[in-house]
Amino acid sequence: MSKAWSIAEWMKRGGLLLAASSIVLTGCQGVLLTYKGAKVRDAYLIALTDGTQKSASYQSPELTIEYQWERSGNELQLSGLAKFTPRIRNNFNMIPSFLLSVFFTDAQGRILEDRGIPTPGSDDPNNQIRFSEKLLLPPGTANMAFSYSGQACGGGGADGSEDMYFW
Repeated sequence: MSKAWSIAEWMKRGGLLLAASSIVLTGCQGVLLTYKGAKVRDAYLIALTDGTQKSASYQSPELTIEYQWERSGNELQLSGLAKFTPRIRNNFNMIPSFLLSVFFTDAQGRILEDRGIPTPGSDDPNNQIRFSEKLLLPPGTANMAFSYSGQACGGGGADGSEDMYFW
């Protein structure tokens, strides 16, 4: 059997599709989902004035965040406690994934950068999640806004499902 025949047979059996897929996927490696440039609603913006230390709380249907922050020039010390609301605690018994992040925005609320906040893992929705991080602010930062996503499992969602993704 000739080498040309082997290549033709390989292409006929899906090799061409595999090769084309590899080329396309390799070309897409640098493409990442980003919120940069998107606008955050004014109601979610937290003004970051220099030299100010502040404590406040953020409430959503799934999460309450009690936090403290202090801005000093281009640095922000951010710490707090995230707690799942009864909507999660009373209906699910496991949180296999949870990501907390903060958007830094300009004065018009346009996202300059999205920064993940390291949190200790917790499968139990009754556990409180502590965080503390010193963050370098991108130039032009005037505000921040919290963002989160996660998955709750092992219970009964409002629609009768076993799992719920939240953000």
